[in-house]
Amino acid sequence: MDDSQTLRSIQEIASHYALATGIPCSILTLATPDLATFPCSICHPSDGTAAIDHQRCLERHLHSALQAERFGGSYTYFCDCSLLFWTSPVIVEGKMGHALIAGPAMVLEPQEITEELRSKGRFPALTESEQIEAIPKIEISVAHSLAEVLRMCAGWASGYREHRMVEAQQNLMQQSKLAEYIQELNQRHTSGKADISYYPLAKEQELQEAIRLGDRETARELMNELLGMIFLASGNTLERIRFRVMELIILLSRAAVLGGASEQEIMDISYHSQRELNQQRTTEAIARWISNLLHRYTDLVFEQKRIKHAQVILQAIHHIRRHYTSQLKLEETASEVGMSPTYFSRIFNTEMGCSFSTYVNRLRIEFAKSLLLTTRYTLVEISGLAGFEDQSYFSRVFKGEVGITPGSYRKRAGNYPLNTHEIHTAPS
Repeated sequence: MDDSQTLRSIQEIASHYALATGIPCSILTLATPDLATFPCSICHPSDGTAAIDHQRCLERHLHSALQAERFGGSYTYFCDCSLLFWTSPVIVEGKMGHALIAGPAMVLEPQEITEELRSKGRFPALTESEQIEAIPKIEISVAHSLAEVLRMCAGWASGYREHRMVEAQQNLMQQSKLAEYIQELNQRHTSGKADISYYPLAKEQELQEAIRLGDRETARELMNELLGMIFLASGNTLERIRFRVMELIILLSRAAVLGGASEQEIMDISYHSQRELNQQRTTEAIARWISNLLHRYTDLVFEQKRIKHAQVILQAIHHIRRHYTSQLKLEETASEVGMSPTYFSRIFNTEMGCSFSTYVNRLRIEFAKSLLLTTRYTLVEISGLAGFEDQSYFSRVFKGEVGITPGSYRKRAGNYPLNTHEIHTAPS
């Protein structure tokens, strides 16, 4: 579709949106931004008396359109006249050429807006409130729903299916959670409560399992934690970050193939990943890029899934992760998924490649590692908090998984012997 066809399609959408909702809907073209088409009785009164800084108004709408692209496809904002607008980007071939902007609408009382405009000298000649009262008044909750509808319309104009726009919002949430996790990790490191040189291999294994099962939600959460560690440990040096992220991609690729994805497709994706990764110029861009790559992997796993009992396994894993610090039993989890303990145990072993108890203990050990590094709890207390019945069993399992005792692990501040690392520090 060429640009003229795209613009005609957007114009048709804007017209239908305005007729259906009663809210004016305009198109902002980024290459040639112009406010002349904005149906705002304040900015463009018929008598030309508005004392409005049009350039400032234009900049506000442009800025908001860019924010909408950044923040998952929708952005709601007030203009300088305290009127409400919301905007969504139209993205074609990966670029935003236009934005749909709905508004103005009022969420404040007309008298409040009139008084505010007069106090700011925006309307020195205004004696009546007809212009204000002509603007539709809505509730904030309605504005949210109207913004969602506009986002869906922009998604349609972009040639996206609705779920792709939802994914953009999920990417935004991932960015937000990643930033929060990095900030928390950095604070813990600064206060001496965490060692950023420690790399949680168990989290990496959990991520591989989530991809193998096509469990996108869990994979996103685990990816955030691993990226946070990588970003901090690499000191925000792009070369080092790229090196470690590329190693992570190799592991993700293996997991996707094990989950049933086409080996040829995964090889093609991996082949192009190096070049694509080198094109990412910021840590935010890298996080967004690998999030999209993760989505592609889980999509391929869903499409080619060989696991016969995927839903059962996913349900079981979610239950285990919620309760592994308690005295969780196989029988309880089997009941949760509606299977007999014997049958569930056999399925779990087959699909997960390890026994139920081994999987639970790995989660407990990972939690115990965190407690060893970030708290002053005794080993007895940590074993109980992690879900182990006694310290001796905890110590035995810990040494079997990690290679050293819990006490030694704490003294070494979580550092492993070098030959146990799967991801190494990048060369300087």
